[in-house]
Amino acid sequence: MPLLATLPHERDRNALALFEIVRFEALKRTVGYAAAANLLITLADRVSLLPHCRSARGDRHYVEVSLCCPPEADLRAVLEEMASAISGPIDIDGYEFNLGVRMGAAERHEGEDQVALFGRAERALARANERRTSIIIAAPEDESAFASRLVLMRGLQEAIREDQLELHYQPKVMARSGETAALEALVRWNHPTEGMIPPDRFIGLAEETGDINKLTEWVIRRAISDQGRLLEMGHKLPIDVNISGVMIADPDFAWDTLMLFTAVKGEIGFEITETAMIADPARALENLRTIADAGIKLAIDDYGSGFSSLAYLQQLPVSELKIDKIFISRLASGQRDPLLVRSTIELAHALEMKVTAEGVDSPEALALLQVMGCDMLQGFYLSRPLPFDRLVSYLETESARTQEQLANPHRGLRARLARAN
Repeated sequence: MPLLATLPHERDRNALALFEIVRFEALKRTVGYAAAANLLITLADRVSLLPHCRSARGDRHYVEVSLCCPPEADLRAVLEEMASAISGPIDIDGYEFNLGVRMGAAERHEGEDQVALFGRAERALARANERRTSIIIAAPEDESAFASRLVLMRGLQEAIREDQLELHYQPKVMARSGETAALEALVRWNHPTEGMIPPDRFIGLAEETGDINKLTEWVIRRAISDQGRLLEMGHKLPIDVNISGVMIADPDFAWDTLMLFTAVKGEIGFEITETAMIADPARALENLRTIADAGIKLAIDDYGSGFSSLAYLQQLPVSELKIDKIFISRLASGQRDPLLVRSTIELAHALEMKVTAEGVDSPEALALLQVMGCDMLQGFYLSRPLPFDRLVSYLETESARTQEQLANPHRGLRARLARAN
C-alpha cells in the first residue's frame, strides 16, 4: 500500500514523489539484492529528515516520499533539494558509488484517491526515464498523453497479428560511386485511428510489454520477404535491422535468432546502439559473438551518442560503424566536428571497420565526408525512408540521380577541410 494514507487534507499542498536510482538493476547485480534493498532504506531515512517530508520509505525499486508543502512553496525546488540529498557518493559494503536519480511527482487533486495519485506519480517517473531527465512533475496534459499511450500499448499485439505494420527502407549508398550498397529497414505502424505512427512512439512500449521479440521477428521475416522480391527484380541488396538493447541482454537472444535464421534465409544484418550494451555487457558480448560466428553482420548504430570508445568497440565482433547524425549535421559549421568525424573514420578503418555517416542532409556534408574517406552515406539529401513500391522506383530510376550528386560535390569544400586542419 502506498504512503498516501499519511497525507493530510488541509490547505497545504500534498504530493507524492517517487525517486529511482539510475541503472538500479545493474547496481543490484553488482552489490547484491540485500545491499541494494538496504541502500533504498538508507536513502529514505536521509530524505525523511528534510523539510516538507511527512514520511519516506524504500520500496523494491524506488524511494517513495509523501510531501506536505505550504501554498507558496515551489514543488520543483523541494524535489531538487531531495534529489541532492540522495545523489552523490555513497558507500556500499566498502565500495563507493556515485548515485544519480530520476524522479516523478504528482500533486494531489481535491478528492483524488490514493491509487490515482500513485499512478500519476509512477507515470511521471516513467516519463523521466524515457526522456532521461531528472525531474518530471505530472501535468494535466500528461494524462491525455497517457491515454494515447495506453491505446497504443493495447493495440500493439493486434498490430503485429493483423499486419498493421509496414517496413520503409532507407538506402545506404557508396560515398564515391553513389551506388546503393544496402538498405536499413525501419518499421512503421499504420494504426486504424492514429494514422502512421513512427517507431519512437511504440518501440519503447514493445520493450515494456515484452512484445519486442515478436515485433523484431516480424521485421526480420518481412525484410527477408522483401529482399526476395527485390532479388527477383535484379536488385541484390543486404538489409539491416535494428535490434533492441532489451533483446541483446536476453540469455535466449542468440539461440532464438539462430533458430529463426534456420527457418528463413536471407542476407540480414543487425544494427545495435552503444547503449544496448549497458544493462549486461558480458551477456551482450556473448550473444553478439555467437551471432557473428554464425555469419550475421553487426554494425554499431548512432556512434558518438553514447560513451563507448573505439578501443572498447574493438572487443565487439562488428564490421561497420555508423556515426551519429548529430555530428554529421554540424559538419559544415567549421567547428571541431569535422576533425572529430575524420578521426573517427580513420580509427575505425584502423580497426578494419567500414564507416557509414548518418544524417547526410546537405551537399556540404556529402562533399566533406567524401574527402574524409567515409565509406557509405545515409540521409535525407540522398533518400528518405521509402515504402517498398517507392523503393523499387528509386532503385530503378532515382538512384542514377544520387550517383550524379555524389560525382559532382562542391569542389570548394576541399579547401575548407584543408583549412580546418
